[in-house]
Formats: sequence, C-alpha cells, structure tokens
Amino acid sequence: MKRFLSIILLAFSISAVAQNNIPDPPKFQSASVIPESNPVTVKLTWLPSDSTDVVGYIVYKIIDNITTTLDTVRGRDMTSYEYTASSAKSTSERFRLASFDGDGYKSTITDPHSTILLKSSFDRCERKVTLTWSSYVGWGTNIANYRVYRRFTGTDYQLIKTLPATASEYIDENLANNRWYCYYVEAVKNNGTTASSNSIDFTASGHQGPSCIKANYASVDEDQNIALNFQITNSGEVTEFQILRSINSDDNFSPIASFPYTGQTQIIYTDTDVDASQNMYYYKLVAIDPCGQISKTSNLASNILLKAYSSETTEHNLEWTEYRDWFYPQECNINSNGVLSYKIFSYFDGAAQEIGNTGQGVLSFNNNIAEYVKRCHDKGIYLTSSFCYYVEAYENTQDIPQQQVSRSNIACVYETPIVWMPTAFNITSKDEINRIFKPVLSFVKDYPYEFIIYDRWGQQVFKTTDVNAGWTGKDAKKYYHTDYYVYTIKYADYKDKEYSKSGTFFLIME
Repeated sequence: MKRFLSIILLAFSISAVAQNNIPDPPKFQSASVIPESNPVTVKLTWLPSDSTDVVGYIVYKIIDNITTTLDTVRGRDMTSYEYTASSAKSTSERFRLASFDGDGYKSTITDPHSTILLKSSFDRCERKVTLTWSSYVGWGTNIANYRVYRRFTGTDYQLIKTLPATASEYIDENLANNRWYCYYVEAVKNNGTTASSNSIDFTASGHQGPSCIKANYASVDEDQNIALNFQITNSGEVTEFQILRSINSDDNFSPIASFPYTGQTQIIYTDTDVDASQNMYYYKLVAIDPCGQISKTSNLASNILLKAYSSETTEHNLEWTEYRDWFYPQECNINSNGVLSYKIFSYFDGAAQEIGNTGQGVLSFNNNIAEYVKRCHDKGIYLTSSFCYYVEAYENTQDIPQQQVSRSNIACVYETPIVWMPTAFNITSKDEINRIFKPVLSFVKDYPYEFIIYDRWGQQVFKTTDVNAGWTGKDAKKYYHTDYYVYTIKYADYKDKEYSKSGTFFLIME
C-alpha cells in the first residue's frame, strides 16, 4: 500500500514540475498590413517571452474559426514575422502567437489580433471617395484613434485626418480628375503602437468624354448672324453637347444651345442673337457627362469684328480683330498654327471682289476708291452712299484636308453725296448713253429721291423717284423740240440729310 502511494506521489510531483516549466507567451503587439505590398503582406510584431529558455515562436492563423499553425520563428529575440500569402485586401485576417522552449514545451496561445480591412467607394459625379474600415481587434478598449493617410502620383504618404477610436468612415472630397490616389488607415494604441490596414488605390476619373472636340470656325454669314461649326471624335459617355458663349475670352461663358447626344460627329449652329457689327463673341462646345459635368471642351472660336473708317474723301481705313483661335486641344493630334493670312474684299453695289491680303498678325488695310469713283462717273454709273468691306481669315495648317475659313461682318464707309448734271443731251445721237438725260449720282440714298424736268413755260414734262431713271426727251405722245429746259433734284445722304439742286440744260434734236 505504501509503495502504491509513493508511486502516486511521484507522478504528482513530475506533473507539477512539467506545469511549472511552461514558458511565458510573447506579448502580441500588432497585426499590420504593409501598404502597397505585393504580394499583400501582413507583418506581426510582438515583445519577446519573459522565459529565458524560449527558443522560438509559433504563428497561428484562425481559419474558419479553427486556430491553425501557420509557421515557426526560431530565436527568443525574434519579434516579427511577415506573412506574404495574405488575403488582407479582401478580408480581415486573425492571428495568434505562442512561444516554445528547448524541451518542446509551448506557452498558452495569445488572444487573436485582427487586421483592419479598408474598403472604398468612389463617387464619379461628386469626385469623392468614401473610406470604410473594420475596427482593429487585439487591444480591447485601448485604441486612441485612427489616422487616414493618402498619397497620389509622385508624392509620399501624408496624414490627412485623425479620427476618434469609434470612427469607421471618412469621406475625401474634391479629388482631381484623372489623378491616381492611394489610401490606408492606421490604428493607434494608447501607448503609441500602430497597426495599418490594407491600402486601396484608384484613379479618380469621371465619365469618359469625347477624345476630341474642335471648333472649326465662327463666321459671320450674309444675314450678319454668326455661323458655328464643331467637329466631334469618339463621343464617349456623353448625354448632351452645349454651345457656350461669352463676350470675354476668359470667363462668363453661358450656354446658348444644347444638343442631345445621338452619335453625331458634327454640330452646326447659327447664333442669331448677336450684333456682329459691334461686338466680338467667343464660343466653345462642351460635352456634358451623365453627372451633368463638363467632360471635354473645344478650342475657342470667335467672330472677326471689322471696322471701316474714312479719314478723308475716298480714303478708307479698315481694322479688324484677330480670329481665335485654330489652336486645337492637344488630344486632337492636329498640327495647327492659328491664322495663315487674311483676305480683304470690297462689297460695292452687291458685288464682292478681293482687293488685297495681309499675313498673320496684320490686322489693318487701306483702300483708296478715287479711281473707282472716277471710272463710274465717266461711265455715268450710279454709286450708292455706302462702300462696304469684309475680311476672311484662313487657317494655317497642313494636317487637315479642308482649310477652315472665318468671315467678318460687313463694315461700310459712307461718303458725302456727289451729284453731277450734264448741260445738254442729244435725243437723236447714235450713242445710246447720250440720248438720255439724267444726273450722275454718287453716295446718294435711293430714297427719298426726286428728279423733275420743266419746259421754259414751267410745265412739268418728266418726274421720277428712281435713281437709275432718266428723261429720253419724249413721252407717249410726242418728241420734245430743241430748247432749254429746267431740272430740279432732291436727294439725301446716309444720315438722311436732304439736299436739293436745280439748273438748266439744252435738248438737241438733229
């Protein structure tokens, strides 16, 4: 009986010794995801076991709620482990640790630490990202705060926000379009220990606009409205196009027309709400994305504003604004160098004729009409009071099959009336022009106008209000005989100032 008892006591003694030799566990510090690591890597850190006979540590991962041995780290002073087969970008992972000594005894297993899982949601319309994350598990109630870090292309991480321990969301707003961003969140323990989440990255791109929008021209048409032409390439995610207008090339653009996107590659529009003879207007076409925001903008197109002055009789000075701008957006891949040249046209009595040209940047031209007026007088041709002009700008490019052209408004110079009256005419002349008596008019308005002829006894023999009509020396009943006759003429200039003139002439009938 005693022997049996001693055996029991010995067994108990051995058991007690084994229990006392269990090493102390390590002090689990953090389970931290290394931002932007590839492959995704979790770094586990701890303080060494207090047991001096510890020779290493066992790393565990909880999989499907089962604590599973992951790896072994040799050396008592080893205090970290990197797990490179992590799925911490898609799930929060849980780890535990234990120490072991040279006799193979293991410590108790630590409580688990869970990585922070960071997720994001980017709002393309608002250009903002919402970050949400899971709480760090392992420190209990000892979390001091969370810190949000951000970097974008070409920069290092910067702390952008510190949030309380209860926080699990942050919204970062006003992101730059098409800029790449990367974020991670860091939990901070009361003693300063930190644990970072996985990193998330994305490009803050809005809806894809057209690859190219270019303004072909803004040109004043025959009705003095402004005709616009725009070309579109690869329209992308567009709900509509808008034409914007301003009287300032830098700002204050407002929409004047909109066009729902139907796959069109060209937009043609005429702006009738303008005074092209007095003002410059700047236009651009913009693409509107599904968020209602501008996703692409064309180059500017402006009308040419022409002014004409008369410094002295028959000397006309023309000045005009530079066309803008035929410098297309870079993405259009078109080599254009603005304006190549300007052509100047006269527009007299409804007939246009090129009278000169200037190079790029030369915005004035002088024209003396003295020879033209003399020629018309010699031929007895009636000239209106206005001499008009317009200018055309020509694009300087070799890459586009069709050179673009922009026309200015029509600008006129008004001259003082010149009226010349013959002193005689021969109704039997072989030359038809000599068989009609009428004034040679220059710069006279066609209304009001009155031309009357009287015989020597004061009887009216002819009257007209047509500036082109004259007296043939006869009427339906008879030819008038050789004698002196009296004429009166009333006319007006371009300011509606009225004039009158009278005199005598001799009718010859051979």
